[in-house]
Amino acid sequence: MARPRADFVTMFAVLAVTAVVATSPGPLLVVIRDEFGLSFAQLGLIFSAQALAGMLTNIPAGMVADRLPTRVPIAAGGLGLGAGTLLMALAPGYPVLLAGSLVGTVGATFMITSGIAYTVSQADPEQRGRATSRVMSGVQVGAFIGPALAGVVAAAFDWRAALIVPAVLSLCVAAAVLPVIRGGAPARSEPRSRMFSLNDLRLPRVVWPIIALAMLLTGPVIGQSRVILPLYAGEGLEFTPAVVGVAISAMSAARAVLTFVSGNLMDRAGRGSAFYAMVLGAFGAAVLLTLPLGLGVFIAAGALSAVTGLGAVLPSVLIGDRVPKAYVGRSLGVLLTMGSVVQLGVAPAVGFLLDVQGYQLVGIAMAVLMGLAGIVGWRVVGDLPWRRRAPVELPA
Repeated sequence: MARPRADFVTMFAVLAVTAVVATSPGPLLVVIRDEFGLSFAQLGLIFSAQALAGMLTNIPAGMVADRLPTRVPIAAGGLGLGAGTLLMALAPGYPVLLAGSLVGTVGATFMITSGIAYTVSQADPEQRGRATSRVMSGVQVGAFIGPALAGVVAAAFDWRAALIVPAVLSLCVAAAVLPVIRGGAPARSEPRSRMFSLNDLRLPRVVWPIIALAMLLTGPVIGQSRVILPLYAGEGLEFTPAVVGVAISAMSAARAVLTFVSGNLMDRAGRGSAFYAMVLGAFGAAVLLTLPLGLGVFIAAGALSAVTGLGAVLPSVLIGDRVPKAYVGRSLGVLLTMGSVVQLGVAPAVGFLLDVQGYQLVGIAMAVLMGLAGIVGWRVVGDLPWRRRAPVELPA
C-alpha cells in the first residue's frame, strides 16, 4: 500500500491477537494428551470441536459483517474467544475442554470473518492483493507469537497458565477495539425491514468454484501446520512443549513473511503464481512426511509448509475480485464454513491414521489432495503471468 491506513493497521492487530489465542494450544497438545489420558483420535476431536463451531458460525458471521459496523462483531468475538480459552484453561475434564474449544472458536470466527470482509471490500482493486496479504499476515504473526508464548509460559508454570495469558489478551482487545474501528458495514441497496432473511443466503455463482478449490486446500495446509507438525515434533521427536512452541513459531514466522509479501506476487505476476507456490510447498511437505522420522525431515517439511503462506489469502482475494461488495461478507462466511466442514473430518481422520499407520500414510493422503487441487486450480484461478486477469471494481 502506498500509505498505511489506520483501519487496516488495526485489522492487522486484531487478526494477530486472534491467532495468538487460537494457536496457543498447539505446543500443549502432548501435555494435554497426557493430562487427560487421550488417544490421538480423541485429541483430534479438539480440532473437530473448532471446525464444528466454525461450520455453525461462519455464515452468520458473514451476514453480520455485511450488516453491522465492523467493531461490533470484533468486540463480541473477542469476548467469546477469551471466555472459551479461559474455560479450556480451567477445565476439570475432557468434556469441558471440548466445550471451551467450541466457544472460543465461535468468538474467533466473528473476529476473523469481519476483519477479512472489511479488508477485501475496502481495499482498492489494483492493490487488493497487497492490502489483503499485509493485513492477513497478522494471522501468521500471531501464529508465530502464540506457540512460543504458550511454550515459554508452560515451561515456567504449567499448561493451564499458558492458556490463561492469551485469554486475557483477547479480552483486552475486545475492550480496546470499540473506540478504534469506526467504519460501517458495506452498503446494501435492498430494504432493511428485517435484519436477516433467507434471501441473505443467496450467493453469486462465481463464488462456488472458489469455495470448492479452497476445500481441497484446507485439509493438507491446515492439517500440516496445526496438527501434523506439532505432533511430529512433540510425539515423534519427543521435544518438550517449549521446544515445540519455538519450532512451530519459527515456521509461522517464515509463513508470516511470505504471506506479507504474497500480495506483491499476486498483483504483479498473477493470482495463479501464488496458488502454485502454495500447492508445491504443501505437496513437498506431504512427500517428506512419508520418510522415516528425523529432525532433518521435520525442518524441511516445516520450511516447505511455510511456503503455503504465499497463497494463504488467495481465496479471500479472489472473492474480493469477483464478488460485489454487498455479498463479500456472506461469501466469505460460506467459504470459511465449507473449510470448517473439511476440518471437521480432517482432524479425527489424521488422528486415526496416526494411531493405525503413522505419519507415512498421512503424507500420502495429503500429497494426493494437493495434486488434485493443482489440477482444479488451473481452471478456477486462471490468472497466471502469461494470461493475466486484471481485477475490476465491482458494484456494491
